[in-house]
Amino acid sequence: MKPERKFNGATSLMMVRGVDWAWIGLTSKDGLNRLRMDLLEALDLLFIDLRWSGVRRICLSDAGWMHGRGRNFCAGADLNEVSLLNAGTADAFARRGQRVIEHLMWPGWRSLTLISGAAMGGGCDLALAGQERWGVDAGSSSELGHLKLSHPAALHGILTGFGGTVRLLEVLGAAGADRLFQGMERWDTKQALEAGAIQRRLGPEEVQREVECYLSPRPFSQPH
Repeated sequence: MKPERKFNGATSLMMVRGVDWAWIGLTSKDGLNRLRMDLLEALDLLFIDLRWSGVRRICLSDAGWMHGRGRNFCAGADLNEVSLLNAGTADAFARRGQRVIEHLMWPGWRSLTLISGAAMGGGCDLALAGQERWGVDAGSSSELGHLKLSHPAALHGILTGFGGTVRLLEVLGAAGADRLFQGMERWDTKQALEAGAIQRRLGPEEVQREVECYLSPRPFSQPH
């Protein structure tokens, strides 16, 4: 099935959809997939539409995994935009991010975040919000870097305000949350699995098949 563009921006949204499932992909020209207000608004509205239309399983990933090889999940908030925020706009930005996180954790469906390459700052928050979380090993790929799950902005005293510090405790416990946020560790797939940040490690060649099986027991080639 061919992905459909659902939002066009500095980071855009692609989607493949069946009757009761949806695979949403982030894509950008530089491959880093940064969170901006317009993207968060688009994700919020898209999740609302999917919830009301009966979708019960979703996956969020880099869009490249829908048709071959993906790269980075999300490099975090766009710091150029963040630098221009004031008290009012920063509050709106944080609240929109919180809404997106809440959609991923909504108990009315099952959500999967497929985490590859960079997943940093707000991107780390987004990755850990998945009810199920799978990490992709770089393997022998020269284009896909190793997983980098981290909160580097904490070094500068920056918080996204998306609720990630709360989610860290739920997923990792106090010790794991301290390592990732206060200790500013950067985890690859092996370390993320050991800490409980992800539940599965996949090779790049496994991704498309395994995500399709997660979303629907029926082959994607059949009409839905």
